[in-house]
Formats: sequence, structure tokens, C-alpha cells
Amino acid sequence: MSLGVAQRSSRVQQGQPSSVTGGVAAVATSPYSRLWRHGMLGTPGSRALAVVLQPVEENPRSAQLAEQLLALFEQELWRAALPRSGQTVDAYTARVRQACLAANDWLAEWNASTTPDRRCCFGYTCAFFWDRELLLATAPPAATFVQQDGELYRFPLRDDQASLLPLGQQRAAEPALYYTQTAPRDVIILTRAELGAALLEHADPSLLTNHDPRPIFAELQAMSQELGYEELDAVVLVLPDVRPGRRRLLGDWISVVHRFRGPRLRAKDAFAYDNAVAVDLEDENRQTSSEEMAPSVDRRPDEMLDTASVDALDEQEQTDPETTQRWEPLNGAYDSELVKRGRGRGATLRETISGLAVAAVVAFIGLWQVLFRRRPKIAPPPDDGTFGLPRLQRYEESLRLPDFTPVRRQLPRLPVSPLTGLIAVSALGLLSAAFALSVRHDHEQALRSRFDTLLQTAAQERTLATQSSNPTIARAYLETASQRLDAAAQLNLDPQRVAQERAALATARDRVFKITRLEGVQVLGAVPPAPEGVTPRLFLGNGQLYLLTDALYRLDSTGTKLIQLLKPGDTVDGQRVGTLLGAAWADGAPIAFDGANAYLFDPTSARWTRLPIGTVGTAYRGVARVGSFSGNLYLLIPQNGQILRFLSGAYQNKPEDWTGGQAADQLHQARDMQIDGRIYVLLQDGTILTFYRGALESTAKPAVDPAVTDAVALSAQPDRPYRYIGLADGRILRVTTDGTLVQQFMAADNAPSLAPMRDLVVDDILGVAYILTDRALLTVHLPAAPAAGQ
Repeated sequence: MSLGVAQRSSRVQQGQPSSVTGGVAAVATSPYSRLWRHGMLGTPGSRALAVVLQPVEENPRSAQLAEQLLALFEQELWRAALPRSGQTVDAYTARVRQACLAANDWLAEWNASTTPDRRCCFGYTCAFFWDRELLLATAPPAATFVQQDGELYRFPLRDDQASLLPLGQQRAAEPALYYTQTAPRDVIILTRAELGAALLEHADPSLLTNHDPRPIFAELQAMSQELGYEELDAVVLVLPDVRPGRRRLLGDWISVVHRFRGPRLRAKDAFAYDNAVAVDLEDENRQTSSEEMAPSVDRRPDEMLDTASVDALDEQEQTDPETTQRWEPLNGAYDSELVKRGRGRGATLRETISGLAVAAVVAFIGLWQVLFRRRPKIAPPPDDGTFGLPRLQRYEESLRLPDFTPVRRQLPRLPVSPLTGLIAVSALGLLSAAFALSVRHDHEQALRSRFDTLLQTAAQERTLATQSSNPTIARAYLETASQRLDAAAQLNLDPQRVAQERAALATARDRVFKITRLEGVQVLGAVPPAPEGVTPRLFLGNGQLYLLTDALYRLDSTGTKLIQLLKPGDTVDGQRVGTLLGAAWADGAPIAFDGANAYLFDPTSARWTRLPIGTVGTAYRGVARVGSFSGNLYLLIPQNGQILRFLSGAYQNKPEDWTGGQAADQLHQARDMQIDGRIYVLLQDGTILTFYRGALESTAKPAVDPAVTDAVALSAQPDRPYRYIGLADGRILRVTTDGTLVQQFMAADNAPSLAPMRDLVVDDILGVAYILTDRALLTVHLPAAPAAGQ
């Protein structure tokens, strides 16, 4: 967990917050919070977007889904073309609302397509800044806390919480939208509702008045740990002073009203507002337009009023605190030090004078009504003989139906007969059949329309995935397109079109994930199984392929026969050979290892020579890979987290721990090793560790989708630009020396499978790969790497 500073970069992640001209911010580096920013907050042309998500219930997929939702918010609100600065608030409100609805619909559809135990819902709070304006979109259990002019507010409001739903619970769930205008030293906190409530109840009130986000963030972090959260999800923003030492004025002329209770977006009309705020006006039917509410962004604060007007405004606000309508501030703490009644942004001077004039006219009319208007004297009612009682009216209480006799006389008369009955029944049957056919036709048309819509949206999602440069967003588009095709297949209207679209989707997926399908996979033949505790291996030497399983073999020049070179039980220099644990290519000849002795082949005499190995008393076990360089022998033993080195000509001496205990925890996950002056160690997750002279020099992990979890083999040749990683699921990764993914190779659907892969060796010069599986030895020609930029 660390803090981030809102500098002039588009995305804030790490650092320590400090006062800068562009504002100060504290951001938790969590998968549930993000901040994007450009320009100086609170000035014309500035923009910022802060989003905090809170999972309703923790789920193993919550973090991954949160990353996709944050990417969608970034795509909809930050990367998309927004309306030009100076336009009405309606355009920005519609954009924020559309982004929230898009994220909700995407998550709701994902939840509908998965099992109940994997569904996720998120509370969220989103703050969008432009120029001097601020829009909040929120839904519980997340919350936003705003401190303005010494008063503290919490959103969503209590009246709105009952009607709000978190992201993903159901479709078309509307967010709560609030709008205001910002000023220097405003404090905005986006976090979990529980953390915000704990901050208000237990924290020192001076935290929110010193205008420094660091102590606020530190307090939130401490409370997060006390409440048992693993990580903090929060964004703390403080707007900077434009001109220190002088009060900054915002608004149309003198000041601006708090407007969070003003422009609330209705569910059916993206541009209709209710409860519009007016200044010192009691007419509830009047609604203030967004253009009237927005301050002028072309005038500087010092051009609005002179110094005398500023002093007059201060005096007016102190003596007339009731002239400004406000949000309802929070109750509880902060009564003495934080809340300063009557110091908010009050009514404008022009509206105050107008109100006084109206009050004077009303007072004059009231006095005239009381003092000068003549009224007639009140006389008793005339006597009509009823003694003041109501007159009794008598009515007929019987019910009379309307008389249709004249209408019936005008209708034509038809004689009743069996023929007329048959005709009537036939006509009724024809009408019923026509109605049933019409209903069925309408149902089929509705199904056909839904089918076409699903295919069209799947094609659109597929196109967007191929055009996206963000792998996370592209994967989300592909998953959505696949769900659309599944829904279309359930309608069972045109399976051929669905199959064609699935094939196009598979091609798009291969393009997005850089997958190349291999057609010419050739099976060379079956191989003997390796004994228990022995890792089967392949290696190249002098252009020939060697194989270690139950014995050491060499593949003949025809590629169809294995020639046995050394097996357990053979006698070398009067000593029986044990179970072979590893083999490698030494200086011009193969070398084998059985845990107690090394066996070096002499090509001139075609004989093996036994070289005793120095041990600690027992033979070595659990050897993942044997390597040789400059006559030295290297053993990779993952269970000990070690690489042992036997010096050339002194194998009988005890080995040295070549890494000296460095990266021992990582070496426990080692799967393979290659040596060319440096030692490259492959870990289970695809990470490649580079050691030089016993020290860890670099670490490289390729970014691959799907992620690597079962790496088994590493192939590298000296002075070549690429390395190759073999995965147990049958994939071959071509990566650069710095770990950048170039291609993924997979067997085509009509080719032999490369899984489960046990080892891999690639001749990068010839472009030929040899793959060892549990059942066979295979070979395939790898296509050349694409040109740079393709």
C-alpha cells in the first residue's frame, strides 16, 4: 500500500503526497481505486477522474472484475472524446450517467452468465472534475465525503440510499448524481462507507482543516487495519490555492450556492433535473438551468470583485447567514472546530437586493389591505323559511337501464338456420386460426430479431476487441461476444451462422493474444517412459538430438530411430551405472549423471569415462537439470533452492553453492536451466532469473494471456535474440531476452496435440522445435518472428 501524488500525469499510482500547483492527492494502490488527472484542479481546462469500487461480498474474482470495470470507466470517461469545456452541465452529466450504466450492464450480464457463487456486485463512487465543476456518481456501500467552507457532507444522501443498487445486481440500475462547484481547499474523500463513518466518529477534527491529504490517508489506513481489511481502497483530494494569501471567489458574480441537492438526474430523462436550487427565491416551480448555475470560466477570480466588494461580502455573510440555501451537513462531531455556520457560499448581492425590494412591496400591500381597504358590513342571511337547514330533495331510487329498442329496430334481420350457424362457426374458426398464426408469426419474428441482434452485437464486440490496445479491455470484449454467441445458439435458429461467427471469434482471439496455430506437427515415434524421480530431458549437440528417459539415447540422422548410448546397469571403469538423473552437452561430447558419478563420452574411442562426484555422504536426488560450461558441472536442485557447481577436473571435491543462498525462495519454484556464460533459470510461473558470477542480475516475466502457471522447459542458444518457454498445456512461448512476448504457438485443431509437454528444445537458427510428451517425441517447424510493429 502506498500513496500517489496528483501531478500532471494522466494516471496517479505511487509516491508521497505533497502540495503542488496542480493539487494534492492521496491514492491507494489497490485494484479497487484509480485516479486520472490532467491540469491544475479547479482551473479552466483541467480534468480529473477518481473511481473507488467496494465489493459487496469478497470473491476470488473481485479484483480481476474490478480491474475490468475500472478499465471501462477509463474508456468511457477518460479516453473517450468528452464535450468541450464551457458547455452545459447536461452533457457531462449524461456522459457520467452513461458510463455508470454501461459498467452496470456489463457486470449484470456477466453475473447472469455465471454461477451464483462466482457473481460479484460492487458499490462505487465516482468523482469527475472539469474546470471548476464536480459531478459525483455513487451507490452504496461506497461513499463520498466532501468538506467545503468548514462544513462536511456525505453522499449518497440518506433519502437516496433506499433506491440505489450496487453495480451488477440488476440491469439499468441508476446511480445517484450530485453536482457542485469547487473552490480552493475543498477536501474530497472517496472510500468505503464504514471507513468514512469511523473517520468522522473517531478522528481528530483538525485532520480536515489542515488541507493535507497525508494525515487523512494515514488515519484511513490505520482504521482499515483495525477494521480487518487487507488493503485500503480510498482516494483523498485537496484542491490547491490559486493565489495564496487572498480569498478566491467563484461564481457568476459574487458567490456560488452549494448545488449537490440541485441537479439530481431523473431515471427517465438524462437532462431533466428536480429540486433545482435557487438563491433566496421561494417559488418552488422555478428551475435553474445548468448554464445559469455554471460559473464563468473565462474571467479570473481577481476580475470579479475589487477589495472593497470582498470585504462587503465577508460582512454580509457574517451578518446574514440565512440568505444561502445549503446542503444538510452531517450531525455528530465537528460541531465546534469544523462546522462554521453562516460561512458558506451565500446568495448573490443582486438577488439579495431583489429580495429586499419584493419584501418591501409585499409589506406595503399588506398594510394597505389592513388599514385602507373598505369592506362591506357582514349581514345575517335572509330568512327563507328553512331555519338555516338544507332543503330536502327527493329522487327516484330505482335503477333504469338504457333503452336500445330504437337502435335494434334499425338493424337488418337475418333468419336463423343451420346454414347461418355453420357460416358463423366457420367464420369464428377462421378468425381463431388467423389469430393463432398471427401470434406465432409475431413470436418467430421476435426470436429472429433477437437472434440477429445477438449476432450483430457479438460481431461488434469482436471488432472492438481487435481494435483495443489494452489486453484487459480486449479480453472483456471477447468474453462478452462469446456470451452473445452462446445466447444465440440456445435459440437454435441458424446454427451455421453461429458456427461461422464462432470461427471468426476464435481468429480474433488468436490475433489479440498473439497465438499462431501450428499445422505441420510430425510425430517421430513413441519413447520409453522415464523412471520415477527422473525428469526426462532433450538437448542438442553438434546438430544431433539427445534424449534422456530410462537411458540416454541419440536420434539417428533419419529421425526415425533412437540409438542407446548409456543405460543403468552398464559397467564403466569397473563400476555399475545407477539410475541416470540428468544429462547435458559438455565440451564436444555428452555427459551423464547418476547421483554419485558423472560419465563423460570420448568420441575418439567411443568409450565412457567415470568421474566420481564429491558428496556429503549420500547420492544426490531431486535434480531438475544438469548443465555444463567450460568443463564445470552444474546441478539445479529445486527442493534445496540451490545451484551446485563442480569445478572442472575436481569433480571429486565437494561442490560449492554457486548462488550463495541468493533467491533461494524463488529457486524452490525452478523448473529448468540453461547456461551460456550466464545461467538462466525458469520458474513455474514463466519468470526467467538471470545469474552472473553467482549474483542475480535480472528478472523477466512475460505478460501472457492466458497466464502461465505450468512452465516446464526453457530453450536458449548463445547469441540468439529469442528464448522459448514450454508449458505443460502444450503452448510454446517465443520471448525476447528482456521477457517481451513475441508469439504463442499452439497445435492446430487437426494436428497432434503437444500436451502434456515434458521438455522442449529449439534450434532457433533452423526454426525447428522438438517436443517431448508423456507418449511421444514430436517435431514442428516454427514460423519466423513477425517484423517489428506488426
